[in-house]
Amino acid sequence: MLSNVTVLEVGERVATAYAGRLLRDLGATVVLLEPAAGVRLRTEEPAYAEALHAGKRSVTTARSAGLAGRVDVVVHDDAPASLELVRDLRTEDPTVVTVAVSDHGLDGPLAGVPASELTLEARAGICVVHPTGDRPPVPTGVDLGDLTAGAAAAQAVVTGLLSRDAGGTRTAADVSVLESLVSLVQYPWLFSGIEGHGVYPTPQAPVPGVEPAADGWVCVVGVTDPQWQAFKALAQVSELDDPRFDLLNDRVILADEVTPLIRRFTTAHTVDDLVELGAQHRVPIVPVGTPSTITSLPPFAARSSFVPQASGEGLRPRPPFRDGREPGSGPPVEPLAEVGADDALPGWLRDTDASRLPVGPSATPEQPLAGLRVLELGTFQAGPLVTSALAALGADVVKVEAVRRPDLIRFAGVPASVDRFWERSAAFTAVNLGKRAITADLTTPEGLDVVRRLAAGCDVVLENFLPRVTEERGLDLAGLQELNPDVLLVRMPAWGLDGPWRDRPGFTYTVNAAAGVAELTGYPDGEPLLTGTVVDPFAATLATGVVLAALRRRVRTGRGGLVEIPLCDAAVQLAARSVVAWSATGEIASRQGAHHRGTGPAVVVTCADGVRVAVDAEDPRGWEGFAAVPLVKEWAGDAGLGDAATRATRVDALDAALSASCATVGSDEVVRAFAEAGVPAAPLTVGPELVDEPQLAARQRWVLLDHPVIGEQLYLLGPARWTAGPAPVPRSATPLFGEHTREVLAEVGLDTEAVEALAAAGQLASSPFDLPYAGRPAAP
Repeated sequence: MLSNVTVLEVGERVATAYAGRLLRDLGATVVLLEPAAGVRLRTEEPAYAEALHAGKRSVTTARSAGLAGRVDVVVHDDAPASLELVRDLRTEDPTVVTVAVSDHGLDGPLAGVPASELTLEARAGICVVHPTGDRPPVPTGVDLGDLTAGAAAAQAVVTGLLSRDAGGTRTAADVSVLESLVSLVQYPWLFSGIEGHGVYPTPQAPVPGVEPAADGWVCVVGVTDPQWQAFKALAQVSELDDPRFDLLNDRVILADEVTPLIRRFTTAHTVDDLVELGAQHRVPIVPVGTPSTITSLPPFAARSSFVPQASGEGLRPRPPFRDGREPGSGPPVEPLAEVGADDALPGWLRDTDASRLPVGPSATPEQPLAGLRVLELGTFQAGPLVTSALAALGADVVKVEAVRRPDLIRFAGVPASVDRFWERSAAFTAVNLGKRAITADLTTPEGLDVVRRLAAGCDVVLENFLPRVTEERGLDLAGLQELNPDVLLVRMPAWGLDGPWRDRPGFTYTVNAAAGVAELTGYPDGEPLLTGTVVDPFAATLATGVVLAALRRRVRTGRGGLVEIPLCDAAVQLAARSVVAWSATGEIASRQGAHHRGTGPAVVVTCADGVRVAVDAEDPRGWEGFAAVPLVKEWAGDAGLGDAATRATRVDALDAALSASCATVGSDEVVRAFAEAGVPAAPLTVGPELVDEPQLAARQRWVLLDHPVIGEQLYLLGPARWTAGPAPVPRSATPLFGEHTREVLAEVGLDTEAVEALAAAGQLASSPFDLPYAGRPAAP
């Protein structure tokens, strides 16, 4: 897709490496700029270094001067040397696209403040969603921040290229890991801002969720009412019929009462039996994967989601997308280049003018997708988030729902007793900004005709239903190409278009569990923990970058085609590091509480003022500074603790000592003392408080949009802050149900008589299921 693009990758962090990995998978030539000894990961984790860097070219720092004017893009971290190099390259070529990745962003009050995965997840409101009982909250057990920021950086790269194609002369993005993590949180500021909305639950593990079986763990999903009713019918536990348990939010709040009833059923069956029973009763139930079992689970094994590395040292995940290839095929497995293998800077470097592409007449550097039309057959969050991002870049997105088959996430979080509750759900309103909305029922000939008319005039069609839903109606690639030969079809099924689970329903929770993320999150002696709904927005960030790259290729080649981005293939990216390690060394990672390295104290402490603060002293390079902090010097200054291996054997005691030292001191003083010593420390944020985060305000990460039912609300902008070039800002709030139906039907050629016939047949309405509401018009 990006075969005419050259990317320079500069930095040591996983985020820049993962951005480069994705861009290489999209076809770009990626040049890894390394010190003479190579990036640290080559020594520390050779197999993971190969997984992230295979296929990239390697140039050592001494040769960087020869790259000026020869690369289209620079992806870099915020190390002083990296920033200086970028300034030099931009002086030589002002049109180079630059994408920076840093913990908090390049500006704002937290710029340059030390951070870690623990402290960033704490500040972003991630830690608090995990149900840890009376023990301190924990982060996820994966590199959630760096991987999400890497995906956001890759998306920003393609956005920047499109902006440059449209005439942009200076294109620069600043990706914050903190803002990337906040983008994964379930919009808690809307829970408190929307009248009638339910309370944002913390913790928020779904009920049912990860549950014990007779011989292991499973994940059960009962998010929608049909799923919950089906689960109750399967479980046959009469106490679950209590109406207090009808809403998911209420079950979360009443988890101590509901969970034992659910487990009365699950513990009576094996994992295999529960998975099969779920399939028979249309209840999503999957095993909880571990690093050593993920590769053998049906959706991953059948689809070859992991492939051998070129060196023979273990496995690596396939790219999270499939580019119209036949099932089972994939890109070639490339080797890891030796350090400096490409220092000669041969002919593969070319004049960057060759990479610029023509654009449509409506495209501008600020809105490079202006003039494009997108048809969304989407539901829940992963698919709709992608089209919302396209809308923010100027695309005209038309969302289709049916009166009798609306997007069911409309009904999440708001009691049915509230007027127009279906227009108030935070989970719906936050992911459908900037679109137009119509009703058309795919199960009827008339509704299908409307969708086919729309598809005939669209550049992109996106769907994330079960594969059979669109295939049975002739809306697969072959059917759509009969209407529109150049259409780009984006499909986002939960378990992929092939394999034994292709027609099983899947959701953010089940793919999280099956892909091993839950297994790695929590305390060693505790249960696997789900992390909210993070997989959906993570998958959407990945998918948006892929769709943008496919659109750019469509301009170059005139070819649309099929891009498949399954939720499950996105989820395995999050746990891939542990699978790579297991396959290369036999070491099986497990839950470690708040620890990632296990070489020092890392814990959420409660300070004297009751505020909880995450402190992370695991980095061996920062131990000397930590030990000198007056708060902890008395015990941390022990000479015996100077050795990381010794600290690793005493982490529980060190966590306890750190907690005790902070318990008598105010939170502001704790954060300040450790920050001054270069030790990551951050307050623990509870969801709704994010709207008051000074760093987000200083970086202007909010946009205020007015909605006819819920009024003015704040919405978070994407994790890439553009200092020059694109302006991806939603132009309007989420549309009302069917708000633009008549307008769009006229655009696709239906006359008044045909429209009224649809209305008479109940296929047009201003509310799902034609529900009543105050002030309802006499006719749709």
